[in-house]
Amino acid sequence: MRSFAAFLAIPLLTLLPLRAQLPSASEVQERRLPNGIRLLLVERPGLPAFHATLAFRGGWAEEPASLPGATELLAHALYGAAWPEDVGEPSSGTQALEALLKQEDGLAESLRLARLVPNGGGAAQATELEASLQTLQARVAALRDTAPLADLYARLGGHQSASATADALLVNTELPVTGFDLWCHAETTRLERLEMSRFFEARTALLDRLRARQDPGPALLRGAAFPGHPYGRNLADHRAGIEALRWSDLRDYASRACSPERLTLILVGGVSLDTALPLLSRTLGALPTPALREEPIFPDLPKDLGDRQIQATLGAAPRLLVGWRIPPRNQPDHLALAMAAHLLGGERTGRLTLQLVDRKHLAQRVAVHLDQPGGRHGGLLTVEMQPAEGHSLPELEAALHSEILRFQQEAIAPDAWQRALAELDLDHLQAEDAPGRLARALGLAWTETGDWHAFYTEPQRLEQLTPEAVQAAVQTWLTPSHRTTALIEPALQEQDPLDAETIRTLQALAARRIEDPGQRERLVAEGLRQLRMLPPEERRRTLKLLLAQLPPERP
Repeated sequence: MRSFAAFLAIPLLTLLPLRAQLPSASEVQERRLPNGIRLLLVERPGLPAFHATLAFRGGWAEEPASLPGATELLAHALYGAAWPEDVGEPSSGTQALEALLKQEDGLAESLRLARLVPNGGGAAQATELEASLQTLQARVAALRDTAPLADLYARLGGHQSASATADALLVNTELPVTGFDLWCHAETTRLERLEMSRFFEARTALLDRLRARQDPGPALLRGAAFPGHPYGRNLADHRAGIEALRWSDLRDYASRACSPERLTLILVGGVSLDTALPLLSRTLGALPTPALREEPIFPDLPKDLGDRQIQATLGAAPRLLVGWRIPPRNQPDHLALAMAAHLLGGERTGRLTLQLVDRKHLAQRVAVHLDQPGGRHGGLLTVEMQPAEGHSLPELEAALHSEILRFQQEAIAPDAWQRALAELDLDHLQAEDAPGRLARALGLAWTETGDWHAFYTEPQRLEQLTPEAVQAAVQTWLTPSHRTTALIEPALQEQDPLDAETIRTLQALAARRIEDPGQRERLVAEGLRQLRMLPPEERRRTLKLLLAQLPPERP
C-alpha cells in the first residue's frame, strides 16, 4: 500500500479501503480451452452483467504488406454488432448470402480494374459493371435484417465494439448474465463462418475516414521515427491497397489472425467458472486450430539512426511533436519511462505544463503519450505542444529540450514524486474496479508483454522504483540519438490553387515510392520549387502528366 502521505497530496482517502476488496492476480482464474484458447475469468458475484474481451495477438503492425488495413477492417466488418446473418443459425438464406457476397467480391474487383485502364479506355465497361454491382448489392441488402434492433446484443440491452491497435485486435462486449449462452454461440458462429456481410460498407467507410483524416501529424512523426519498420506505417498512404483488398482476401486473413492460438478471452462479471467453462469448451473451445503460421520478423532499427527532424505544412495551427524511441513494455526501463511521462505530462501538475504553460506562457497546451503506436516492439514517448501566441516553434522546441535536460540533472521533488505515485495508483485502482477496463487492461498486458500478470506486477514494481532509476532511464532514452521532431506549420489560407493541386499530386506520388516521411517532404518541397520556375501553362501540362501516373480513386 502506498504511504499515507502520498494520498494526502490529492483527495483519495475514501479509496484506501478498495485495495483489499479489488481482485488481485490470485483472483484471476486461468484455464485453457480444448483448442488452446486461454481463458481468464474474474468473478464478481451478484453482478447482473458480464464484460468479455477477445484479445487477438497481432495488430496492424503485423499485417502482410499486401493486405494494408486488414486488421482495421476486421474490427468493423467482422465485429461491432451481432447481426443475425453473421452469427445466427445457418439457413438457406445465409447460404444464398454467401454466394452473393462472392459475386459481389468478383464484380467489385472487375470494376476496380476497369477504372484503372488508362485514358478512360475502360469507361464503358466500368459503367456496365457498376450497374451490375448496384443491382447485386440491392439483392444482398434484401437478405439482411435492417431493423433498428437487428443487432442481437442490442435487443438484450448490451453492445459490442472492436478496435485495432498496432499490437492487437480487441473486441469488447457487455451483456446481462442472461445473455452469456447467446454470446458463446454467437461468437463461435462468427469465427466459424467469417461471413463479414458488411465488408464493402466497412471498406468504403475506412477509405472515407482516411481521406478526411484531420490530423496526420502523429503519423508523420511515427513514419520518420520508424523508417522501414511496421510501426511507422501510415495507412493513409495505402488507400490504393485498401481499395484492392477483396472480401475473400480478408476472410482468408481472418482465419489466421483470429485463430485460437492467438486468442486470450477475458471475462469479468457475474459469471462463475463452474458455469462458464463447460459451455465455453463446447463452443469457442471447439473451434478448429489452423496450422501455425510463421511469426513476422520485425527489422531492428539502426542504433545510429540519430536525431531526425521533419517539417510539414498542414492544418490550421502550428504544433510541435517530439518523440523518443523507447524500449518495449516488457523491458526494465519501460516502467521508469512511464513514471517519467507522468511526471512530465500529468494533466494538472506535470512539469512541462507547470513550466511551459503556467509559468513561461510559451505553450497553450501540452500532451504527453506513451507507447505510440504500441508497446510490444518499443514505441515512442511523445510530447505534443501548441505554441502560445507570439511564440515560434523553434522557441518552443528549445524550451522543451531545456526542460528535458533539467529533468535529467535536477533531483525530483519529493512532493511531485509522491503525487505521481498516488495518481498512478488511483488509475490502477479504477481499472481494477471497472469490469470493462480490467478486461481490456489484462488483454493489452498479454498482447504487449506476453504475460497478463504484468498488469498486476506493475504497481508493486512502481513501489520499488526510485527517482534515481527514473532519471537514469531518461538519461539513456530521452536523448538526441533516439529523438524525432516534427514541426507542423499551418497551411496558408490563400494558397494558389495550382500550388495546392501540385502539392497534393507530388505527395501522392511520393507516398507510393518513398517510405520515409522526412525524405518525402523534402522531395515534395524540391519538386514544387522546380515547377514554380516554369511558365504557368507549362506547369499545368506537367501537372497533367504527373496526375496521369496516379490511379483514379474510386468515388
